[in-house]
Amino acid sequence: MMLFRCFGAAIFVLIGCSLSAHAETRALLIGVSDYYDSAEISDLKGPANDVRLMRDVLLSRGAEDIVVVADGVDGGRAPTLAGIEEGFDEITSRAAPGDLVYIHLSGHGTRQLDLEADETDGLDEVFLPADVRAAEKGGRTIPNALTDDRIGALIFAVRAKGANVWLVMDSCHSGSGIRNGGLTAERQVDPAVFNIDVRGAPVRSETAAPAQPELDENAGGYLAFYATRANDVAREGDLSQGVGDPQWYGLFSAALAARLDSGQPLTYRQLFQAVLSDLNHNNNLGASAVQTPLWEGDLIDAPVFGGRRARQVPRFLTEFDEVKAGLVHGVQTGTLLALVADVSAQPNDILGYAQVEEANARSSFIRMVDAACAPQAEALCPAMGTIPTEARFAQVELHPTDRRIGFSPVLDFETGAPLTRNPTLSNKFDAALAEQSTALGIAADVSHDSYDIQVVFRENALWFGPVTAIGAAPVGFRVEVPFRKRNTLSVALNRILRAEHLAKTLDLLDGGAAFGAPLPVALNVEVFPSDISELISPGDPIDVAAECGPVGQAAVQALNSDAFANIEAARDLKQCDVLRFRAKGDKDGQRDVNRIHIDAQYCVHADYELVEGDAEARDVGEMIQMCSDCPRNVYSAGHERLYFLVSELEENGEALNLQGLVETCNGSTRDARGEALSNMLQDLSQTGATRGAMGLLGGATAQKPSVWVQSYRWRVMPRAEVFRDAGVSP
Repeated sequence: MMLFRCFGAAIFVLIGCSLSAHAETRALLIGVSDYYDSAEISDLKGPANDVRLMRDVLLSRGAEDIVVVADGVDGGRAPTLAGIEEGFDEITSRAAPGDLVYIHLSGHGTRQLDLEADETDGLDEVFLPADVRAAEKGGRTIPNALTDDRIGALIFAVRAKGANVWLVMDSCHSGSGIRNGGLTAERQVDPAVFNIDVRGAPVRSETAAPAQPELDENAGGYLAFYATRANDVAREGDLSQGVGDPQWYGLFSAALAARLDSGQPLTYRQLFQAVLSDLNHNNNLGASAVQTPLWEGDLIDAPVFGGRRARQVPRFLTEFDEVKAGLVHGVQTGTLLALVADVSAQPNDILGYAQVEEANARSSFIRMVDAACAPQAEALCPAMGTIPTEARFAQVELHPTDRRIGFSPVLDFETGAPLTRNPTLSNKFDAALAEQSTALGIAADVSHDSYDIQVVFRENALWFGPVTAIGAAPVGFRVEVPFRKRNTLSVALNRILRAEHLAKTLDLLDGGAAFGAPLPVALNVEVFPSDISELISPGDPIDVAAECGPVGQAAVQALNSDAFANIEAARDLKQCDVLRFRAKGDKDGQRDVNRIHIDAQYCVHADYELVEGDAEARDVGEMIQMCSDCPRNVYSAGHERLYFLVSELEENGEALNLQGLVETCNGSTRDARGEALSNMLQDLSQTGATRGAMGLLGGATAQKPSVWVQSYRWRVMPRAEVFRDAGVSP
């Protein structure tokens, strides 16, 4: 069940549809960068680039009928409300049964009062054309805004002609999140800018389906990808990372285009999960990329653009020293690539290795390097030899193994600006971070532009996390100020650095070390949701045992039923939700399976299970019950990560069991075994997909067991946000 959505039920009508191959691919690309002065809102830098990027990708995928409604793009009409509706009319007039019509909207979004009474929160979501303007004082709607209901009607007209529709919206209406520094900007506007007061919006307790005409059995299907959910923000960012001219794109648009550009045969579900993973793992964007997309529709398991279903290593076309992949594909200066002769080459059919010496938006330039090159962010490996003439494709071997952990400066929670009213606190933080970085040997510093961990000050506490706000609530690891003991801040930073260093290593291994071989164990995370009607209302005294105990008992009793549902690649969880973790081998052999959970407090928890052959699925560790308000008044809402680390059991060797070696909150310190494990994982993350398999590095590295990592991310929602977004009055 999806609780949060950027554009709601007014758009979506679920009907049966044919999944047969479409006759033509058509597209309507809408981008609003330059807002009229009457709008009195900030312009955006990315939508025009989003449109150009998607147009290029669609042309490469065979689309010929592309209507562009965007400012700053050659051939595009003005993205006013009238211009956007004319674009819809034009593409609809040519749509035919079996066609696929791709619709992309990139720009600002916001909310206004719902006049149709079809929204649970009393608010309509709206996209903002260039000629939007403020309402009169006391008004209920924004002049010239494009509402979700109107978008739904325009899409309805396309589907009524028998064409399938794929809608992508890289905008949002929500959030009071902290703005990031120069790296990214948010694509949302406060309704108050338009003189719209949504604070008194009526809240409905039940979802009411919008009044829509019925589509007949010949109507087209529907799928929507939304860049983010209703209580989050969509972002655009400068992908140049300060190298050359700024290159701003919507983060979701860039990630989606990169996956489409690779030509990888995927279903829409696989594509969505891949884009979500890319958003959370793209080294170019850091923590500011974290956002949670949403999908809905009945085409989710169809092949993208009607192609074939298959799994293969993503490969990019090369022309001598140019690779048709760049910043939007996650390729950066220093990335190590393996060169092959054909897109269908076997994983180990490597002609040699090249390193990216210049990365642009969609292309990169390379030079040959030695097979043992360990790419670093600071310096390129020495050039060696010439590019083989038969090299036609490249695949990512390793990204630069820069383990620097970036912290933001201490920011004011309300403004997002560096804290100025308490310089002593900022100085203490800087000094403690430098001390712990040196003590642990983990590179870390404070950056205003790109960081992994955001640090904010609110109500006499420092908060740490990838993102430190969900809605209006602070989330993450809370450290009281003034510090109870002299070393309180140092202890907290020690925990954070150890957890984040482990996460960075596991992220590099995610799909990397054994990329050429399929995962030999089927992994699954299942959720048993709590019922919001049984939760204690915000502001009332919390009794966690009374609240969550019955849910836990019900989960145990339901283990063999269908009450547990597969968790999405990323989703929102709430107080008392129960997670279960399962692993099942799909071939002969024995594998070590470790479950590594990094919670919102940067506590690392490890569990181990030996999985043998293809026997029945077995649990990996105990079930976990989510807790935004935990015992002893611990507040634990925020972003969490979970990794499965799978390795082949070595013949006559010790099992790879991480229990007792990686934990950060059990009061123990790392011993020699923990250090050895950390070094082994780091070596593996520097070996790469094909070099380790070929034994090119020789010695112990070539003998290490194959290792696979599969990761999950979710948010534990603050109690008040859960109630608000479910439309339930406390």
